[in-house]
Amino acid sequence: DTLPGTLASLSTVDFAFIDGNHRLQPTLDYFNQLLPKVHEHSVFIFDDIHWSREMEEAWSTIKAHPQVTLTIDLFFIGLTFFRKENKVKQDFVILF
Repeated sequence: DTLPGTLASLSTVDFAFIDGNHRLQPTLDYFNQLLPKVHEHSVFIFDDIHWSREMEEAWSTIKAHPQVTLTIDLFFIGLTFFRKENKVKQDFVILF
């Protein structure tokens, strides 16, 4: 409920940690609300990306977004980058 008001007071978002709702649509809603505030050095971290099928679908949708240039899947969390210097989208999975 507080995200839109908080975002209205910010010109950009450098870092966002998205956690707390393990469903597809709310996760995508958070992403889409944050997206207008992104810049090329922004980093979004999504928690529990493999928690459920819905979260895996949300993660797949986020990875496919044209503004996302690099993702790193660390199983419990997913790192999302928007670097314009990356001409080719890259998706990494690190198993440890």
